[in-house]
Amino acid sequence: MLLAAFIVPQVHRSYYSAPLFYFSGNQITLENNDTHRLNKYQKKQFIKMAQSAVDKRDGPFDWGNYQTVSIDVYRMKGNHEYALIYRIKPHILSDKYIITNSMVLKLKYRDLKEYQKFTIKKYYSDFSKFLMDN
Repeated sequence: MLLAAFIVPQVHRSYYSAPLFYFSGNQITLENNDTHRLNKYQKKQFIKMAQSAVDKRDGPFDWGNYQTVSIDVYRMKGNHEYALIYRIKPHILSDKYIITNSMVLKLKYRDLKEYQKFTIKKYYSDFSKFLMDN
């Protein structure tokens, strides 16, 4: 009973937290086409984080007009840093355009409920090219 009282909060906390937040060392792939180490909640929060970063640099955008194609998440060597490659396509012209957004974010908190609290370390987006072509 005592063991369960300790384990249940730990499992709950890790479900809602950024994986390997306190880790430093090698880059680790958390999510891509071949690797799936994020749970549904974590993946959803990293997508929200990517959208928030794009809004800060290029937006704001109505995300209802875009469909997520994929998100790749990497735990970087620096403390609390994650690299995201977020691919989306607009609902109109969707066969022709895939917009790639790449960023390195430094999270302020481990808890992903605070997904909007981060610093953008590096940023690149195809939105500039997409907006110029249309």
